[in-house]
Amino acid sequence: MAHTTSGRRSSSLASDVARRLRAAIVDGDFDLGEALSEDGLASALGVSRTPVREALRMLQLQGLVEIVPKSGTYVFQPTEDEIFELCEYRTMLEIRAAQLALERNPDAALATMRTAVAAMAEARAGNNTKAYNTADTAFHEAFFAQCGNRYLSDAYQMSLARVSALRVHLTFLAATEPARSFEEHQQIIEIFAAGRTDELEEILKSHIMRTRENYLKALRTRAARDTESKAEGLRRKLGLST
Repeated sequence: MAHTTSGRRSSSLASDVARRLRAAIVDGDFDLGEALSEDGLASALGVSRTPVREALRMLQLQGLVEIVPKSGTYVFQPTEDEIFELCEYRTMLEIRAAQLALERNPDAALATMRTAVAAMAEARAGNNTKAYNTADTAFHEAFFAQCGNRYLSDAYQMSLARVSALRVHLTFLAATEPARSFEEHQQIIEIFAAGRTDELEEILKSHIMRTRENYLKALRTRAARDTESKAEGLRRKLGLST
């Protein structure tokens, strides 16, 4: 019995560590591609390496970290192809979920979407990017919460962490994105409330695909910035910087 209790406690601790790390990655506290030291995390969290190691394996299954043998563990760093595929996958799921939510639970979905947009407006007024992203996620989750199909919802949940992390790390590098994003969410509500199914599919596809393009541009900007930073660091070490 004591062994079973100890096992449950260890599993619970690993889950707690995983939740903390997941939140830090999704909220942008850890950068894309950042190395995660098991020893460093264990020391910071006041736990042994075992729950940290288990937590990192959990996050690997969610696609949030990459464990590289004989190298270490890193926050996921998406390629352009991965971003393309993830957004394509999300588009298919979300359009269908929105259609089903409109058929089965439109009032509940609308209530959640309107609450989310109100939170977005408040976050924009306070220049609170983190709160805006949280509300943005809640807005899109409304379709899955009210679609009446748990398999569709589960499929979305499998990719949600990566979608949320990309939203934080990449979307808002575009100066005009917050205003455009907010406006489109308002339009989605209007179309959904009117029951215009064809327009709903069109705007969701456009919304997510434009997000994909923003991600790709931001990824290229980050890569160029990192390359420039490394080059400048090398020049400085060689005494060539001015």
